Amino acid sequence: MNSVTDPSERNSSAPVDHFFRHEAGRIVSLLTRIFGLRHLQVAEDMVQETLIAAWSQWSMGGIPDNPSAWVMTVAKRKVLNSLRREKTFGRIASGIDAPSFTETDLEEVFREERVGDSMLRMIFACCHPDLPPESRVAMTLKILCGFGTREIAGALLAQEAAIEKRLSRAKREFRERDLPLEIPGSPQLEDRLKSVYLCIYLLFNEGYNSSHSDTLIRKDLCAEAMRLCGLVMESFPEETAARALMALMCLHAARFDSRVDDHGALVIFARQDRSRWNAELIRRGVGYLNASAKGEVLTEYHLEAAIAAAHCTASDFESTDWAALDRLYAALGAMKNNPVIELNRAIIQSYLQGPGHAIALLQRLQDHPRLSHYYLLYATLGDLAARLGRAEEARAHFFRAMELTDAPAEREFLQGRITGLDGAG
Repeated sequence: MNSVTDPSERNSSAPVDHFFRHEAGRIVSLLTRIFGLRHLQVAEDMVQETLIAAWSQWSMGGIPDNPSAWVMTVAKRKVLNSLRREKTFGRIASGIDAPSFTETDLEEVFREERVGDSMLRMIFACCHPDLPPESRVAMTLKILCGFGTREIAGALLAQEAAIEKRLSRAKREFRERDLPLEIPGSPQLEDRLKSVYLCIYLLFNEGYNSSHSDTLIRKDLCAEAMRLCGLVMESFPEETAARALMALMCLHAARFDSRVDDHGALVIFARQDRSRWNAELIRRGVGYLNASAKGEVLTEYHLEAAIAAAHCTASDFESTDWAALDRLYAALGAMKNNPVIELNRAIIQSYLQGPGHAIALLQRLQDHPRLSHYYLLYATLGDLAARLGRAEEARAHFFRAMELTDAPAEREFLQGRITGLDGAG
């Protein structure tokens, strides 16, 4: 089935696209609970067959009233048929008495109350310490969230070929070692949760700053990240890092509708219409952030959520507490060595010490291997130069930024900045 395009990658409408992604993660988790991680590919093939059948039938007859139940029913039938076929049964279910594995047994596995537990087990399996950290992230995004290889590469700033190798190696580990599909106990739980949080964080970022060239914001991916985080929060109520991560996502999601205009063009933060920000999501985000502060652990998610809260709770752009943000970015940079943090802190310092100071800071980052082809570095340099009235310098930076992004909304925004410089000149 590998040659067949996954329904979630077709030109479907956003709700259908989200549905297929959501169901793929749910069903593959349930099927893997039946067959074991050793037979993950069997589960994936069944899921793909099920979703392709749904796509084919619904394209002609329309979407059923309860599409999730329809998909689950088809998946259960495929499981029973596979277990009853002697050849397949010998391949994937050695040691199980096939006739005794009845539809009643499947109903128990497929109960809605079991879905969350199965998905949580799958998250922890994908983040098993015997897998390299980069493979853990890739597997979670692939198996639980329906990511394609290109999307995973974009989220992890890696080449597609490298991601394909990571996925292949991880699946080979699953096949050869038959890793357990279980929620680990102490002391392994803490380290495994860190990998889970990173996966969720990257998933949200991929949706919020999409690597897809045809859309800037993919709300479905962000919703998946928040759903998975909610699953962790529900299962581990004492985990303050989970609440900090949820706070961060709520506060970013609150600005969805203001980040692009009615024509799909990017709107810079300073010009966003704050009346379009989602007040309920901001309230929830601040609530989760306050709850996360009750523990003794300080994570990068706490600091990033605090940064987002400082932006979202300012009455207007001019009232932003830049000094507080600078301190938060300094603390984040000390905790997490990442050039993008330095980039963001330079932007903050441009409002404290002027654009010239920020340009000097950013020029030191231009040769950094992770930023040399990062369009936002050059878009930022262009903005800073424009604020200083250096039109030619700004124009060159904006053109360079355009060369480094394929996203139409980003290119349109950059072209608008160049046009504005031309008009001013």
